[in-house]
Amino acid sequence: MPIPPVGAAQRLVETLSQYGVPYVFGVPGAAIDAVQDALAFAGPELVMCRHEHHAAVMAGAVGLLTGTPGAVLATSGAGTTNLMTALLTATTEQHPMIAVCGAVTCRDRSRRNRRSMDAVAALRPVTTYTCEVHDPDDVPEAIARALRAAVTPPRGAAVVVIPADVAGAPTAATVVQPHRHPSHGPAPAECVHRAAQLIRAARNPVLLVGLRGADAEACTAVRELIRVTGLPVVETFQAAGIVPRALEEQYAGRVGLFRDQPGDVMVTQADVLITVGYDPVEYDPGLWNTDPARTIVHVDAVPAEVGSHYQPALELRGDVAATVGELSGTLSGRPVSDRTRDALAGRRAALARIDAEAAAAPGTAAGLNPAALIQTIADNVEDDATVVSETGSHLHMARHLRGHQPRRLLLSNGLETPGVALSRAMTAALLEPGRQVVSVSGEGGFLSSAAEIETATRLGLHATHVIMRDNAYDMVAFQEHRKYGRASGVRPGAYDIALYARALGARGIRTETMDAFETELRRSLDPVGLCDPGITVIDVPVDYAHTAELFAQLHDGIPR
Repeated sequence: MPIPPVGAAQRLVETLSQYGVPYVFGVPGAAIDAVQDALAFAGPELVMCRHEHHAAVMAGAVGLLTGTPGAVLATSGAGTTNLMTALLTATTEQHPMIAVCGAVTCRDRSRRNRRSMDAVAALRPVTTYTCEVHDPDDVPEAIARALRAAVTPPRGAAVVVIPADVAGAPTAATVVQPHRHPSHGPAPAECVHRAAQLIRAARNPVLLVGLRGADAEACTAVRELIRVTGLPVVETFQAAGIVPRALEEQYAGRVGLFRDQPGDVMVTQADVLITVGYDPVEYDPGLWNTDPARTIVHVDAVPAEVGSHYQPALELRGDVAATVGELSGTLSGRPVSDRTRDALAGRRAALARIDAEAAAAPGTAAGLNPAALIQTIADNVEDDATVVSETGSHLHMARHLRGHQPRRLLLSNGLETPGVALSRAMTAALLEPGRQVVSVSGEGGFLSSAAEIETATRLGLHATHVIMRDNAYDMVAFQEHRKYGRASGVRPGAYDIALYARALGARGIRTETMDAFETELRRSLDPVGLCDPGITVIDVPVDYAHTAELFAQLHDGIPR
């Protein structure tokens, strides 16, 4: 018996459900109302947001936190173009997500008409996959192909553009069933054997773990490799938290934004560097690889991005978890040398010293010391808390907040998009209610995303947002001072953050001292229902006067 026709929009929603997409974020619009209507009856939960950009950031955050793409729904014209920065962010930082964009009818597609645009041409440069569907029977397979592209390494944003008349038309097409990606298996055995020989012969081998090394299965394998070998581990920002407490003694630090961290020193001293799931977008090799002739072993599912500062002696191409597992078996029982252990001890002592200095750093009349503020957050959150930072505040967050689980400390340093911290924190609170969630931004980043507090309040989310306020674009200011001896165009006007937050439904608090901040932070972190459910926004004045000093702390010429 033939299948009775149903709407293409319904098939679209059913396909999203089959692939496990949990939420569709979006802003309503006439060009996609057929999909909205289908979502009202079944499928992923529809979350109405205040702006398409942040709806897309939240969709990308679902992919980042779960590995399953989140979805965003946008109408034609400006609704679609409002997605572009968030789509580029997801593609750059490799968070799987799908965008479904409405378009004018097929008849109007080639005319100069209201909201008519070539969306595919506009979005293709910022995505991993983009297509436009003109036949309702093609809708399920287009969605399936997009979802598959989104999760295929190196992962990113995929887009399906659907004209309004196509979305509303009947179709006899069936849902395309999900298919698991076939595993590539480990890298060839001879490559693993050669890599093991290089590591055994090294005087100071070091692991540099990147974003694909923080995937769940890869992280488990990396932890086993650390355990059986004692290799020192340096994390990129995107791999933050891959070293658990039980293996803390192997943690050599995190790379810095300006080659200024103990982790950077450990990388510089390595004669054999094993990069696991590392992508150059995380940290440009030109910044950390001072010796292009250094022996690098590249372990990844994707090819090495070879350049003048990244020239692997050996590439282990294959499933990251499987390849690292093979390395563990080959290297088991062959611990690192005393020389490597001594170098690691030196870096760990430097990490402890940096944290102690941060905790004791005094404030000034202008505000609290930002490093001390981050250290206070670190001292008060639980191990399984999700902490989110964005450009600016992540400079201190990466230095002082340790984290012991992957995808719990979220540091944005790919595209460095302003305003993502609050939206990502909301997503974390939505996915795991009851878990501590803290986001940190400056007052500028908060202002660009604050409208979504209304969304968070409507959804009943519980999270804390800390604003490190200095009423300036400080990350730009201190670099201008280094270049020109002065700063310009970096001081916008101040505003009443607490009042603004309260107007949108949050609990807005202004604190002036560290004691007051810690009291309010602890109060906001109480489990939902015991204290202040909802969103708490804490406004804290900080003094970034010493930020520029971070450039020079561990650069070349400094004794190591």
